Amino acid sequence: MPLKKGSSQATISKNIEHCMSKFKSTGKVSGNTVSAEKARQMCAAMAYSSARKTATSKSLINKLRKK
Repeated sequence: MPLKKGSSQATISKNIEHCMSKFKSTGKVSGNTVSAEKARQMCAAMAYSSARKTATSKSLINKLRKK
């Protein structure tokens, strides 16, 4: 599942939303069958990780690391 590139809160939210919709249709996240709570945590972790990788300013990177 490709995540959109970007570090804005809107992009992060869309990535989490897309991941959770995939989970609801398949019951899996990244090929693993997990509970709904674990899926939410995994989706958020993947979205924030993707945002950190595309962030350019140091202040934004530090802000994302705190979450």
